[in-house]
Amino acid sequence: MTPALAAAVATTRAALAAASLLARDWTPDTLLMAGAGCVSYGAWLIYPPAGFIVGGLLLLVGGYLGAGKAAAGDKEV
Repeated sequence: MTPALAAAVATTRAALAAASLLARDWTPDTLLMAGAGCVSYGAWLIYPPAGFIVGGLLLLVGGYLGAGKAAAGDKEV
């Protein structure tokens, strides 16, 4: 293996490792957001204003939980 190829392989492995860590951290949040969107859309299919109400409630709950985690993180620092 040439030195240039070895360097390219090492760089690629490092990039894939970083992408793997990023995907592991973001996957639960992405799934939760997609689920909330599906619930809101389903409510909208039944009655359009209900979709906005459900979506707003999900955003409020998500903001509340996110603020609680941020506050807990600030106390530890």
